[in-house]
Amino acid sequence: MREPSYQQVIHVYARMAREAKYRPAAPGDGLGNITVPVAELDMKQEAAAYAEAWGREEQSMDFFLGCPSFGDRPALVFLVEAARLLNGTERAGAAHLLRMALRELEGDA
Repeated sequence: MREPSYQQVIHVYARMAREAKYRPAAPGDGLGNITVPVAELDMKQEAAAYAEAWGREEQSMDFFLGCPSFGDRPALVFLVEAARLLNGTERAGAAHLLRMALRELEGDA
């Protein structure tokens, strides 16, 4: 991954941590729970590891998503298809699918 893209992913990771309180590269239980005291974590190291892993996935075009519950599958399908549209720079369609996914998650579908 080239340096501008690497730095972009580091910035996005910091935003996820700050705004969504979500740190997928932190030591965890696989369910979104951090298993060590947050004060013991190194955000820069964590973000760098995340960016390196993201770069490998992007290079291979193989992103691990896991397996959703039955009820969450519709939202995941909308999210994945939105991501595919973004790869083709179809931002309006991606935004529409993201809103559909959000409605599914909020129970307004």
